[in-house]
Amino acid sequence: MKLLHRTTPHIDSAIIACLLCALTCTAVRAQDTPQQQPSDSLNIDAMFRDLPEIMVKGERPAAKMEKGRLTYNMPLLLERLPADDAFQALGNIPGISIQQEAVTFAGQPVTLIIDGKVTTLSHEQVVERLKSMPADRLAKAEVMLSAPARYHVRGAVINIVTQDQGKEEHLAGQLQGAYDQNKYAGAQGKGNLLYVNGKLSVDADYAYRYGHSYAEAMNEAQHPLGDERVPYADHTTNDSRFSKHFYRAGLDYAFAENHSLSLAYTGSYTADRSHNQTTGSSVSQQNTQGHTSLHNADLAYNLPFGLQVTASYTRYESPQDQMLDGRLGDTERKLTASSNQLIDRWLVAADQTHALNRGWGIFYGAKAQFSTQNSYQTTCTPDGQILPEATSSLHTEERIVNAYAGFSKQIGERISLDASVAAENYRTPQWNEWRIYPTLNALWRVNDRHLLNLSFSSDAQYPSYWSTMSGIYYSSVYTEAWGNPDLKPASNYNTSLMWQFDNRYTFVAFANLRPGFFVQLPYQPTDRMAVIMREVNFDHRNTYGLQAMAQFSAGTWLYGNAFLAGLYTHDRCDTFFDLPFNRRKLSAIAGGTASARLSRRTDLRFTLNPFFQSGAIQGVYDIKAMFTLNASLRWASADSRWNITLSGNNLTNRHFNTRSVWGNQHFVMNVCQDWVSGSLTLTWKFGNYRQKETRQVDTSRMGH
Repeated sequence: MKLLHRTTPHIDSAIIACLLCALTCTAVRAQDTPQQQPSDSLNIDAMFRDLPEIMVKGERPAAKMEKGRLTYNMPLLLERLPADDAFQALGNIPGISIQQEAVTFAGQPVTLIIDGKVTTLSHEQVVERLKSMPADRLAKAEVMLSAPARYHVRGAVINIVTQDQGKEEHLAGQLQGAYDQNKYAGAQGKGNLLYVNGKLSVDADYAYRYGHSYAEAMNEAQHPLGDERVPYADHTTNDSRFSKHFYRAGLDYAFAENHSLSLAYTGSYTADRSHNQTTGSSVSQQNTQGHTSLHNADLAYNLPFGLQVTASYTRYESPQDQMLDGRLGDTERKLTASSNQLIDRWLVAADQTHALNRGWGIFYGAKAQFSTQNSYQTTCTPDGQILPEATSSLHTEERIVNAYAGFSKQIGERISLDASVAAENYRTPQWNEWRIYPTLNALWRVNDRHLLNLSFSSDAQYPSYWSTMSGIYYSSVYTEAWGNPDLKPASNYNTSLMWQFDNRYTFVAFANLRPGFFVQLPYQPTDRMAVIMREVNFDHRNTYGLQAMAQFSAGTWLYGNAFLAGLYTHDRCDTFFDLPFNRRKLSAIAGGTASARLSRRTDLRFTLNPFFQSGAIQGVYDIKAMFTLNASLRWASADSRWNITLSGNNLTNRHFNTRSVWGNQHFVMNVCQDWVSGSLTLTWKFGNYRQKETRQVDTSRMGH
């Protein structure tokens, strides 16, 4: 079913008064106790034992604003909210929400990058990489609502900055094993090695994962067949199994300071098979099996005068076979389908920065990406006859060329500016468009307690390769997934104003305008019993909102953060089949993290992660409210070499309930894809382990 930087603690006058009072009381007690022997020096331990219990401790802020970025000191944050891996640690950042590996901030999707490097990273792959990276590998996380053009990504971004490896010779690594249990069991194992010897460092990773998952989907419909309404209901269960191998080897050599060469090979192989069984108004069996393989080579060369040159090559292949045997009324479908997607992609980029006098800086660069895609799908009846409407092939050559220039300026100690503009050409057999993408970040440090940041960004979103094919994919007898060759890229314009005070509280007002936004929506035709799932371009999807974030603590045993956002969404599409829509909706999201230390003698912590979303819309869909809760119990040894974590995810057994009742439509879909699950993870580190940052391969637009 395809369904940091450490800041000085702030101590105010009340704390100083408490300290002076305590010192005075200590001195008086020393004078009133003649049997005590005078000391040649002040006994610090005794002084702190005698301090009154009302003493207030200064607290280092975990976040600060700098150069248009909200920067989080990750080692400090991890002291309060520990995590087993880097991706889990990102979920502890105030305002960040992670649901089914999708990362959002203020209700908007966030791009993840590592060490600010140009890369062919896809979201799915960076997530996998961060899951294999120890949390203590992180130095800081920079949250930017408008990424500068030199990152070659646009919109909201988290730049994950890793810690320096150092140059002393050492061999280190990490081993991790995990057992997962939902309806079925799964397991995974990971191994990492890092060797550093002066200017040379070599690293290798291998991971294996086996999964056996279960999901359910229930559909209800009052189908508009001619002038009648025909009731329909089905229940589909999905049993999926997969095994995945991930392997990587990299070499880095530093010729001198700011002069380095990096080479890396990344590969993966995933085999999967699934079985769908549908009962109800339609009855069917569907079996799917296939595999994906990926090979990627990366090169990065940094020169001491601020120039970075990168190159990347990726080859991706994904063959798949499907069998469907089902019946709906008088309609019977016995079909076999074979498909494949073969993609070759090359990328080269060059970026230059200059630091000038009087707080000025300039940067400029260019990127060129060339892709060739050969995809096909062939669908046959039992006697071998080809089904034309479900058979198609596509050969596409795509070119994206981008050039940008920008500047930064520090005005005194309180104001900083960062602005850029990029020109990009997107060319395929269907499209040949030029677009201009300006960005702006302006920071005003009002005083030591208040900061304001104004940002503006623009971006483009490109459809997946597979969604632009013209064929039909029969996922059941009733449900059909249609390709859309006319699907075009979407634009994204985002502006926001952020206010932070006391390093604990942050408020964001934002507007996100997305002309051409595309997403898959359902449509029930009136001439036959079927629901068509197809990606379509909207006229626009505009979202306006406010988000508040706060950090809280109680002594040294409890720490956490919380956020609340209100959203106003306006979706409009005048070309959705024969049902144009123009819809508006107010909604809210809320969530956070709370971690309690259960023992003073051992590092034993209990963490809760609640998340709530009120009712929302997406095109013709009405999405019901949902609440989910994750929890974990984590023990770490005194030397931090051993970690054991017991986790429970989706403890409320969250379901996604969508309803389309726009116009003559009546289609309800209730899906549970991430069953209540638990996991037990054991991690062992050896040597002075610090896992290297690596570059990944972008497959966000690949796959079925």
